[in-house]
Amino acid sequence: MLMAAQRGSPVSRLVVNDIGTALEPAALARIASYVGLDPTFDSFEAVETHIRAVSAPFGALTDAQWETLARTTARELPDGTWRLKYDPGIAVPFRSQSASNATLWPVWDAIKCPTLVLRGGESDLLSRETALAMCARGPAPQLVEFPDVGHAPMLMSEEQVRPVVAFLSAS
Repeated sequence: MLMAAQRGSPVSRLVVNDIGTALEPAALARIASYVGLDPTFDSFEAVETHIRAVSAPFGALTDAQWETLARTTARELPDGTWRLKYDPGIAVPFRSQSASNATLWPVWDAIKCPTLVLRGGESDLLSRETALAMCARGPAPQLVEFPDVGHAPMLMSEEQVRPVVAFLSAS
């Protein structure tokens, strides 16, 4: 959103996946409970169990999709243990009180390119009210909601990918 809002931005079409101009404090607290931790796991199975637990709100995934998600989110270390592939420093904003009070309305209103907002119908991070308010101002995006999915749609099924491809392919 920040890049798309800049004057002269190279972003010509924007897809926003279950994030918005205001974030729900309860969801930030939930995410802060696990993001930024740097656990190690004795086996790939243990990593996958962890990913399934913390990512349960993403919605129903097949066993193959869960395995893919775990394999792309973790790496095996030389000693045979596993670790998540991300910078634990990502947690800093989630642990800040200012994160739940932050608002991106001025940024949103500056976006001029065609925009698509994706929302999990059960999302605890992007409320339906915020998503609808986003549709009424700024780039006035199209909103696509996925039932029985929380934060965030994983875009691993044809049903979720199809509207993104259609939007990005439109002229």
